[in-house]
Amino acid sequence: MSEQGTLYTLGYAHPETARQVQEVMSDERALLVDIRLSPYSKWAATWNKAALCSVYGSRYVWDRRLGNVNYAHREQGIQLAPGHEDAVREVASWLREGRPVVLLCACRDARTCHRSLVAKLVQIALLEREDHYPGLLARYRGDEVPPVILPEAWPGMQWFSVALWTRWPDLLAEHHGYILGKSAFNAIENMMRYYRLSSVARAAAHTLDGSLFYRCARPWVMLDRSEEDGEA
Repeated sequence: MSEQGTLYTLGYAHPETARQVQEVMSDERALLVDIRLSPYSKWAATWNKAALCSVYGSRYVWDRRLGNVNYAHREQGIQLAPGHEDAVREVASWLREGRPVVLLCACRDARTCHRSLVAKLVQIALLEREDHYPGLLARYRGDEVPPVILPEAWPGMQWFSVALWTRWPDLLAEHHGYILGKSAFNAIENMMRYYRLSSVARAAAHTLDGSLFYRCARPWVMLDRSEEDGEA
């Protein structure tokens, strides 16, 4: 079985991106996956589909299904195009074959770009499996993550997962990162109070309802502190 390929995310608005793309694509197995809704640049023709095809040939893949349909209306949040579930699984299959994959977009900052969401979905797709415990069936499925996430919520969820590993590393390791609490929304509130989370993390909790936050935070799932404390 070949070693799993590495997944990269790059935005060509950053001045280092051209060099980084060339470096990764020097590996003849590497794929450049363009996840823009439209494969054209307003300010640099070198990032247009035709130019990229001429350089990388069949190793350049434009997949509109992984684009953000709200890219022109950031206030509406990130929403991936129809069919993104199949596209995510296709990227995961290339990685399983040992091929490096670059997810290319335009945004300079990955923290508010939809490529971070796509990368997370691919990561989850690579973990698709079922773990069986007494009284618990934990499913890891990439298509269970909701496709709409407000940009300010994503950094909060990333921070939240780190907080969970800091607070309950043994429990998370024991259950392969999958812990069921009685109330995901209450768990968010408890953790916010416990850690006095930043406004970014609060935005994550308040822009997504409890069930959505619970599902898109996988494989990190909130543990309700009332259970830990023995409360009803």
